Amino acid sequence: MFKHILVATDGSKLGDKAISAALKLAATCGKAKVTALMVVPDYSTQQFTEAVFTNGPSPKQMRQRLAAEGARTLDAALAKHASAGFKVEPMVAISDYPYDQIVEHAKKLKCDLIVMASRGRGAVKSALLGSQTTHVLSLASVPVLVVR
Repeated sequence: MFKHILVATDGSKLGDKAISAALKLAATCGKAKVTALMVVPDYSTQQFTEAVFTNGPSPKQMRQRLAAEGARTLDAALAKHASAGFKVEPMVAISDYPYDQIVEHAKKLKCDLIVMASRGRGAVKSALLGSQTTHVLSLASVPVLVVR
């Protein structure tokens, strides 16, 4: 049924549930390909200012550090699911808009399903802050499986 599943995770317990669900679904689909995406926030203005005024790392170096930290977190999350017997392709993106990266990576990689968790912040916080899941649901051109 599904040939390429993109699972978005942030390394949290809910993210682990999303990975688990994606792997179970991949197994029922005849070993569908699974790509795990972690989107880490870009460096803050404060971090950039401190780097500039203290001769710290360049923006490129700062992003390399963020990507490396994200990769370590993603590798740790995927290691918990190593017994599933799947090779999961890890990917890290840097952005302050995770939903945008999730949707773009799904398109670019030609995924036919996105699996992600929903934090369930509640109606008021979601209305004020916006929900990454809601954005993905409204922008994705492929089905989205939301895990809770």
